[in-house]
Amino acid sequence: MKSLSLPAPLSQLLKQIGQIHFQDAPLTGLAILLALASVEPWAAAGMAFASAVALATARLARLPADKAQLGLFGYNAALSGAGLFTLFEPSIALFGYLALVSIASTFVSARWVAWGRLPALTIQFVVAMWGAWQLSMLLGLPQSGAGCAKELAQFLPCGIGQVNFIGSLSGGLVVWLAITLASREQGLWLGLGAAAGWLASYAFDAVVPGAASQAIGLAVNLALIAQGLTVFGLSVQARCVGIALGAPVCLLFGAIGLPYFTLPFNLVTWLMLWLDSPPQIDRAAPTTP
Repeated sequence: MKSLSLPAPLSQLLKQIGQIHFQDAPLTGLAILLALASVEPWAAAGMAFASAVALATARLARLPADKAQLGLFGYNAALSGAGLFTLFEPSIALFGYLALVSIASTFVSARWVAWGRLPALTIQFVVAMWGAWQLSMLLGLPQSGAGCAKELAQFLPCGIGQVNFIGSLSGGLVVWLAITLASREQGLWLGLGAAAGWLASYAFDAVVPGAASQAIGLAVNLALIAQGLTVFGLSVQARCVGIALGAPVCLLFGAIGLPYFTLPFNLVTWLMLWLDSPPQIDRAAPTTP
């Protein structure tokens, strides 16, 4: 179920979306895009637009085709498109900003992959969202995204979906299923990370005021940490340590009022990879096993 029989450009566009979850699988990308469209049509349009701009940039600039075809140069653009069109009203200015972000992130991603010491992860998405916050006078006032139910059974798939701004139970289930079909181990750890985020948000609420309100942020970051460390082949113990580290990092940023998006995921994953440094891992190009 890893691949679909699609024209090469469409396959690459969907792989770029799938690589948000470390998977060069068009099916995963298609599941994310359709699930997002079911709850936030404009966000899905932004994701597809950004992915298309990144794809065109990679081809026109003749960036390394092998890495580009795996979707490694466009996933930050795709995630930025989903995030920007979830948190801001659609406008010409927003499309223009997203186009610039998508072009720039494609070149930065290509250079980062060539460097190869650590993966780019989603740091460019974080920077793009911070930039949008600073340009809110031009792009429009930010708006709140959809939340998730408090009960774990409903929160878990919704929390996984929120990685791609899919704030629904059914949409999250579709994405989680697609990821699990491509890799059962990744699907398992993705779920464990999201569950840990939910548990941590309520466990810390007694000592960190407002921790429960960060349940989605914790679930998103801990889920990505758990999946990322699984993809990069770190031990079960290292994955658990990464999950444990991610919770206080999220809460710290929340306490100082920083919109952190997926920043804790980036910082903790880089730290764990730097500490582990297994020589057999190509950190620049994770793909589905």
